[in-house]
Amino acid sequence: MYADVVVVVLAGSAAGAVVSGVLAAGAWRDRTVPGTVPFAWLMVAAAGWCLLNIAWLTTSDPAVATGVFLFTRLTSGLIVGLWVVFALAYTGRDSWLTPARLAGLLLTPTLYAVLALTNPLHGLVTANVVSVTRAGLTLFVGRAGPVYTVQTVFAAGLVAAGYVLFGEFLLRSRNLYRKQTFVILTAGLLTAGAHGLFVLGATPHPGIDSTPLTFALNGALVGVALLRYDFVSVTPLAGDLLVDELPDPVLALDGDDRVIDYNAAAATLLGTGELGGRPVDEACDGLLGDIERDEVFAVGDPLSYYDPQTSPITDQRGAVRGRLVVLREVTGQQRRQDRLEALQAATRQFIEADQPETVSELTVSFATRVLDQNAAAVFLATDDGRLEPAAMSDVVSESVAESVLQIDPEQTPAHNLWRTYESGEQRVAECGGCGVPMERALMVPMGDHGVLAIASADERYVREDRQYARILAHTTQVALEQLARQRELRESRASIQRRNEQIAFFNGVLRHSVRNAMLVVQGRSDHLRTSVGEDEHHHIDSITDWCDRLTEMSDAIRDINETVTASESERLEAVSLSAAVRDAVERSVPDDSAVAVELAVADDWVRANHLAEEVLGSVVENAVEHNTSAEPRVEIETRHAGDWIQVRVADNGPGISDELKTTVFERSLSNDQTAGGFGLYFVSVMMDLYGGKVWYEDNDPEGAVATLEFQRAEPPERGAGTAARANATTETQSKSHDE
Repeated sequence: MYADVVVVVLAGSAAGAVVSGVLAAGAWRDRTVPGTVPFAWLMVAAAGWCLLNIAWLTTSDPAVATGVFLFTRLTSGLIVGLWVVFALAYTGRDSWLTPARLAGLLLTPTLYAVLALTNPLHGLVTANVVSVTRAGLTLFVGRAGPVYTVQTVFAAGLVAAGYVLFGEFLLRSRNLYRKQTFVILTAGLLTAGAHGLFVLGATPHPGIDSTPLTFALNGALVGVALLRYDFVSVTPLAGDLLVDELPDPVLALDGDDRVIDYNAAAATLLGTGELGGRPVDEACDGLLGDIERDEVFAVGDPLSYYDPQTSPITDQRGAVRGRLVVLREVTGQQRRQDRLEALQAATRQFIEADQPETVSELTVSFATRVLDQNAAAVFLATDDGRLEPAAMSDVVSESVAESVLQIDPEQTPAHNLWRTYESGEQRVAECGGCGVPMERALMVPMGDHGVLAIASADERYVREDRQYARILAHTTQVALEQLARQRELRESRASIQRRNEQIAFFNGVLRHSVRNAMLVVQGRSDHLRTSVGEDEHHHIDSITDWCDRLTEMSDAIRDINETVTASESERLEAVSLSAAVRDAVERSVPDDSAVAVELAVADDWVRANHLAEEVLGSVVENAVEHNTSAEPRVEIETRHAGDWIQVRVADNGPGISDELKTTVFERSLSNDQTAGGFGLYFVSVMMDLYGGKVWYEDNDPEGAVATLEFQRAEPPERGAGTAARANATTETQSKSHDE
């Protein structure tokens, strides 16, 4: 019987040597991965122990048996040290493996074997073997002293330390490492247990050590846990994260973007057979690009949208070994975004529509195409207080006659469409009896314009459907209101054009009549000049002067009318401000005036027309005529204010009250409160047409300042024959007259 046990141990040892050697070669091939090098040496030591055990059981020479015994002790000590080194590397404590500590871990467990091998030099340790026969089986048994016992206890402590490291890592690590760590612990306990039985003498024969026998099973378990998973791939690092019950598809990818694991939801979604080991782009074309760009991708028919969310898969040393991809379904969110984008794109079409019927057709098309409604219709209110269909989807037009859908409140006051229009409240109503092959319809008011009705084969209208229906109805309402405003604007423009033409006609008649009348009056006054004495000629001169002034005023009214009715591009041009100011002063200040006028006007150009001289003249005339100072003075200067040029007309007269400052430019103000001619209301109107402003403020120490603010203009291009202006940008002119 014991002979059979020896055969089993020999066979197991041989298998252990082969398995350990294969694992050592595989680990060494992947030695760039952290943790593989100490594992490879651990497997080399295990293979050596297996071979030494075969020699131990098969030799009959005591000298050979003694050498095998000593080398077995050396190998077992190395295994203990390498076990601790591997435990430190696996649990991510590489920083602990300093050269000094590494030397201690490898030399201390083998101290007994080193002392035994060098015993002839120091005589400290005695180690020999004896032949022991039990149940007819004769095998060698090693004999050792106290030093061996101490070494064995110390080695047991190191082995236990390794298990403590693995146990602590098992408890603190994430779920994705626990299976792997548990396999390593189980395999290690199997070997430690077998060796413990041998040390305690609990084996069938004291010369039989079954520890090497466990290396075959031990190596297989650890090899599968490490080489197949940890050192070669990342499957165990992600496997526990893939919950089959999770509704979101989940993929685990390795560093080469191959699918190494997936859950049931991913298999159902991709539906391309076995996914394991395939590149992710082969499983779903374009998916890898969407993952890299973190973009939503679509799959299936009808399309479903998924947002890939990735997280790195790291090992116990923090190295990235792959990534976990969770595909969050965002079909509803993407559909909402698509609807909003479609509505935004359609807004331009709504804006460009020129007829209510066109707007209605766009609404029906959008409702059926984007909102996924089977039936839709737009009902517009008529001038006689009814609702008539302006546009209908095919389902409605093919099922119901248009005359049936004309809603007359006098005949059907309780009709749901009319109740929706009248109340202005959205409602869901039954479609039974209306002829439309739908169960229920959603009706949304569009203000005073009508009602939008949509219907679907689905009897329910979720909150989202109602919201988008309101948005669509509001967009339609805005488009219809815009059409109404455009129509009113066209009618208003046509009316204004007619009035302008009428005013121009009557103004032309008036000017013609006035001019003819003035010619008649002037002719008669010239005839009377010879019939009266010279002392009465001043009456004739007054009549002639007023005829000239009325004729000029008629021409000015014509120019004002043309300016008011012209467009901005027609009414505005570049005008020399300095020239306009000089001419205004020449015309507005009489030669016999006692007012001193000083000019400091820059050579600027402003946006105005030829009436700018009249505008400036009215302000200057007002400053001159109302100046009651003992030494009346008017100062005119220009200032730059960004893109504006201000003309400041300052006088030293009595000034203007705060109340008059706010009303001086109003139409109701009489001419005797300002000046003769057109007055300051004319100034306000013209400055508004010029795009400028005019206001009064107090002068220091007395008087008032009228400020006219013009838009700056570029001077017109000068012809080759045009004389150049003076280089000076400021002109100073002084004008003073004695009474």
